[in-house]
Amino acid sequence: MDIRLIAIDMDGTWLRPDSSISPRTYEVIQKAIDAGYYIVPTTGRSYRNAASVLQDYHGLSYFIGANGSIVVQAQDERVIHSQDIPYTIAREIYDLASQYELFIELYEGLDAYVDTFGIKYLYKAGLLRSYCDQLLSTDLELDSLDPFMADPGRKIGKIHIVCMNVDQKFRLKRQIDILETVNPLSVIPINLEIVQGNWSKADGLRKLTEHLHLTADNVLAIGDSDNDLDMLKWAGTSVAMGNGNQHVKDVADYITSSNGEDGVAEALLKYI
Repeated sequence: MDIRLIAIDMDGTWLRPDSSISPRTYEVIQKAIDAGYYIVPTTGRSYRNAASVLQDYHGLSYFIGANGSIVVQAQDERVIHSQDIPYTIAREIYDLASQYELFIELYEGLDAYVDTFGIKYLYKAGLLRSYCDQLLSTDLELDSLDPFMADPGRKIGKIHIVCMNVDQKFRLKRQIDILETVNPLSVIPINLEIVQGNWSKADGLRKLTEHLHLTADNVLAIGDSDNDLDMLKWAGTSVAMGNGNQHVKDVADYITSSNGEDGVAEALLKYI
């Protein structure tokens, strides 16, 4: 085992249930960075948001954001790879979602865009306010997303939708599934995360390891949810969080403690 890169999901993994970082987890991860390991946030969030949330760390060199659809070198914010949804498909998904009263977040490049109309529905959805505040802290707010999506030059990497209830989520998912070129995932019961085809965090990791001249055998991946499943299968060593989904645990080499019990720190101390 020659672990050189540790890919860590954020929500439900690196972050505690209230979206904060515990002192113990901070300390262990920073020591791993200082020891020369590539610690790579591998998240559904935008690069801009992940970088803001993790700004107290020193030496985070790379970020994989938007469920693998963007890989960024942090020092100069250079995009190593991006995987976009074809504009016509992104526009169809947006038009379908716009028929409902819900929250839409559009990821393009390093940033994510929201509109004033949708923000109120994010707060009505029943999610923790700390998460909502943190997510929106770096999002670019527009009066409406309609003019934004009217531009065929838009390069959308991910569409994140938070519905008001599970029934609404399933109705919308059935409509999106007809498009056949995307594979909506849910990491909580009322959300949908959509990228191009079956692109995933595993694909983002593959692009980054190629850039760094590493292989899957050099990667330790840690996650808890459906959007982590492919990267856990791909990585040479995989860890599921104690609070993770059972099918995520089923593919992992090791099950660590929960995100409220410093599970990431435990895993790093075990393996490195």
